[in-house]
Amino acid sequence: PDDVTLTGISGTIWSGRAARAWVEIDRQPLMLGRVQWQLQPWRILWGAPLSLSSVWGQQALRAQLSYRPDGSIVLQDAAFTVNTQLFKAFFPLYLGGALSGEFAQIAINEGHVTNAEGVVRLRRGVWTARSGNIPLGDYQIDFSSADSAAVGTVGALKTITGSLELSGNLSSTLTDYQIAVEATGPVARDESFRQAMSIIAIPNQDGFSVSLTGQY
Repeated sequence: PDDVTLTGISGTIWSGRAARAWVEIDRQPLMLGRVQWQLQPWRILWGAPLSLSSVWGQQALRAQLSYRPDGSIVLQDAAFTVNTQLFKAFFPLYLGGALSGEFAQIAINEGHVTNAEGVVRLRRGVWTARSGNIPLGDYQIDFSSADSAAVGTVGALKTITGSLELSGNLSSTLTDYQIAVEATGPVARDESFRQAMSIIAIPNQDGFSVSLTGQY
């Protein structure tokens, strides 16, 4: 694809590596670092024929890719580790910490996740305010199929530990999404933090709540 750049390529189309790779998103380069791939075409009919991995500093990614007859891209045995600061180049994110995920399967159709089985974790989360970082905590989202037909995915958010206690659910389908989160604890009652979240949050006695719905 035109938005993917590889340099220092060695090996073959079946098994090779690139010394450095990046992908452009909204004209901003997202570094993937050192990339390795292995293509096994005999697995097209019954498995994941393409294996990919990349490493860039503490950022790492691995996955096995396959395609479904309906055009979906399926990632199996997928895992990633990134620092949330990576996303600041693409949108204003005032959240710091180490983000990681492990998925048995992720199905993507027309750019939307239609099925996901796995977990995402945020460790040492902090709110990067101008007046100084505010420690938040550690969090986890468990993703599973939304229904028996495996159309869409749901995520259950929970707090492992921290001064901002979050709980709630996320869901998405091919056409829409929903987010419902309750926030309690000392940080949720902090006036400056509540002000920062006022665009999307509704304050209450214990903290605030977030309820978002939309269509793609």
